[in-house]
Amino acid sequence: GAGGTMGRFRRLVLGVVAAALLLGSGTPAHAAREPACPSTVGAQSAIVVEVETGTVACARKADKRLSVGSATKLMTALVTLEQAKLSDTFTAARYNALAVESMIGLQPGERMRVSDLLRGLLLESGNDAAVTLAEGVSGSRKAFVREMNRRARELDLDNTHYANPIGLDQEGNYSSARDLVTLAIHLRSNRFFRKVVDLPSATLKTGVRPRTVRNRNRLVARYPYVNGVKTGHTRGAGYVLVGSARRNGIQLVSAVLGTPSEDARDNDT
Repeated sequence: GAGGTMGRFRRLVLGVVAAALLLGSGTPAHAAREPACPSTVGAQSAIVVEVETGTVACARKADKRLSVGSATKLMTALVTLEQAKLSDTFTAARYNALAVESMIGLQPGERMRVSDLLRGLLLESGNDAAVTLAEGVSGSRKAFVREMNRRARELDLDNTHYANPIGLDQEGNYSSARDLVTLAIHLRSNRFFRKVVDLPSATLKTGVRPRTVRNRNRLVARYPYVNGVKTGHTRGAGYVLVGSARRNGIQLVSAVLGTPSEDARDNDT
């Protein structure tokens, strides 16, 4: 009836006004409609997305710009996959690492295939692999970072900016939970990427010697339905995990940022 029609119209107008107010306040309209993540999740920022429909299952401060540690390497992987061949061979870059940094142990002048460098990047989170890929693809780290930022803009990652290809804490190197999930979903369209991030470990057969790298995402080995994606950790970022899982035909991708430990990171995921 007319009363019902007026009621629906009134609700529609109120909805539009509410959305306009949210946009005016700087809060994304979609964030207001997304279910909050459970209180048992302690992460500073988090999101879970169902890939096929893009439905957000839950979110918490998903657009907040934060340090993300080695989750930065997801963009390093994307630029490499798009601009190099897996069969290409790169010479190890000169890189002076701190003792605490994650490495695959590349020797000066050592040559390794891009496919193995990517395995070392994505599983062991090797900083030496990241720098070698950056210099091999673009000639210099600076030029590679420009490519990383260009791709971030093209993918509409509005809360992402890169200052290095590794993920070390540095001004201008940040992302958000939503942007990390968007990037991971894009990467998962690449068969090689999907296969690598679902491995508990891998043996790198090129280079001066074979070496085995282990996936720092412990959930891949622990749960058969978990199939990725990438961990990250620095003092500034805390513990970060971009996760993915497929069960009963449903593919989810998640991100938790700013957790205090590996156990908290895994439990939140």
